[in-house]
Amino acid sequence: MNDRSKFKVARVVGAALVLLALPAALQAAQARMTTNVVRTLASEDASYGGCMAQLQDSVMEATGLDCPSKWVTFSCAGEHTSKATARRLYDSAQLAFVTGRQAMVAVDDERKHDSYCFVSRIDVLGN
Repeated sequence: MNDRSKFKVARVVGAALVLLALPAALQAAQARMTTNVVRTLASEDASYGGCMAQLQDSVMEATGLDCPSKWVTFSCAGEHTSKATARRLYDSAQLAFVTGRQAMVAVDDERKHDSYCFVSRIDVLGN
C-alpha cells in the first residue's frame, strides 16, 4: 500500500470515529429547568463545591438527569469552573432567593461535587 492509499484509509477511519462520537455529544448530560431557589449554602472549605443552592423542584423529576437531590453546586472551590465565575453564578442564585424570582438553571450531571450536580448557567427571571 502506497502513502496516498494509507492517507485515504486514515481519513476514512478518522471520519468514522467522528461519526461514532456524535451520538454521545448529542446526548450531553445537561438540561434546563425553571424553579425557585429556596435555600443557599456557603462553606469555607471545598465541601459540596463550597457553595450550593436548594431548588424548589427536584432536578431529576424536572429534567431526567442523574441528580438525586434538589441541591445543586456552583463549584466555588474552582473545580468545574473558575472561582470568579462560580461566585457570579452563586450571586445570581442568591439574587433569585432574596427577591423571590424564579430562575432558569442549566444543570450538568456529568460534573458533580459528591452527588450534587453542577449549575453552569443561571438566569434570574423577571415578572
